[in-house]
Amino acid sequence: MISKHSQIRYKNILQDPIFFWFLCSIGILIILICVGGITRLTESGLSITEWQPIMGIMYPLTDNTWQIEFEKYKQIPEFLLLNYDMSLAEFKYIYFWEWFHRIIARGFGFLFLLPYIYFYYKRAFRGSEHILLPLILLFIIIQAVIGWYMVQSGLNDRVNVSQYRLAMHLSMAFLILGLLLYLFFVRFNNFTGAPSNKDNFLKITSVAIISFVFIQIILGAFVSGMRAGLTYNTWPLMDGEIIPNNLFILPVWYKNFFENPLTAQFDHRLLAYILILVVLVQVTYVFKSYRNSVYFRSSIFLVLALFLQITIGILALLNQVPIYMGVMHQLGAIILFIAALYHFCLTLR
Repeated sequence: MISKHSQIRYKNILQDPIFFWFLCSIGILIILICVGGITRLTESGLSITEWQPIMGIMYPLTDNTWQIEFEKYKQIPEFLLLNYDMSLAEFKYIYFWEWFHRIIARGFGFLFLLPYIYFYYKRAFRGSEHILLPLILLFIIIQAVIGWYMVQSGLNDRVNVSQYRLAMHLSMAFLILGLLLYLFFVRFNNFTGAPSNKDNFLKITSVAIISFVFIQIILGAFVSGMRAGLTYNTWPLMDGEIIPNNLFILPVWYKNFFENPLTAQFDHRLLAYILILVVLVQVTYVFKSYRNSVYFRSSIFLVLALFLQITIGILALLNQVPIYMGVMHQLGAIILFIAALYHFCLTLR
């Protein structure tokens, strides 16, 4: 049964317009990241060859404007070398996803900016919000530039975007999401029943978990950028080997981590196993020390999110990453990231 104090607290939260601003911003950003995943999986990212922040809002509606856009696409290597037999109907399909991704991005930017200005003049912000909210605004602007910087990499000498720039784009998206979630958790959770922040083991393992999850997301971007998920489609072995050959086939050894699809997929698998180990060690400790706390319940959610994500990842790999599984894997990464970040925030009390 909810106590009277909790009822009052929840009522106050629901009367705070910043609660809905944060919630809407987080929700739209999650949709934006998922649509970005669809754009990548459908190979739609290079269908719009120009960056027009204002005029780019307009969707082609006439045969003439469609033909103009198609002719622009026909000038880039992706069409000339890969999609030379693409029909106009097929082009419209990939164009839609890139356009939709950009429209949601613009909408997210305005949804964040306009309420920010209003709440700033209303002096509604508290504590770290005075620093982190302007930082988020700056990161949103930088993210837009990175997005176009990424697209540019596939317009001249390549038939796809640079995996380095793709990783930058996805990393910045999750950094913005992480900051928004952190502010949301801190402002609207009192973390009653959370363990003391004097528990160093809990703090260290929680930092390790959120760090590994973030790094794993970056590694996933390299796997996606190099289409590494379309190769070595066996599990638990990689084509019959625990440690496959040719992990360091490139002469400059460190480039294998970022430019060798085999190494990228191996690293992605390896970090998943390490993450499982760290999470299970911490959950065992929490079960013994904080069994009746909110932290234990958070641990259970974290474990479920982790194993759900790993299951989706394995199924996607075995089936050569069909689009719907790839999107589910990206959504699973978001859920796991939220679970790990909330878990971490509980140690800040």
